[in-house]
Amino acid sequence: MMNQWNFMRLLRASLAIWAFWEVYRTGEWLLLIPGGIFAIQAALNVGCCGSAGCYTPPQNRAAEQAEQAVYEEVR
Repeated sequence: MMNQWNFMRLLRASLAIWAFWEVYRTGEWLLLIPGGIFAIQAALNVGCCGSAGCYTPPQNRAAEQAEQAVYEEVR
């Protein structure tokens, strides 16, 4: 069970524990929101992007080369 816990999953779990501890210690209830988000991410082993959610397509260099600007000298 613990062999699937990588660095990011442990980091999210520790941030969730820290946030819950700060809610208990200081009474800042707004920390429940990020604490809950980090706890869910650590429990389900998901990140912010999901499945290829951060994919950016490669740039099309041929289109950029075809649209070169033409400059005219003004006197």
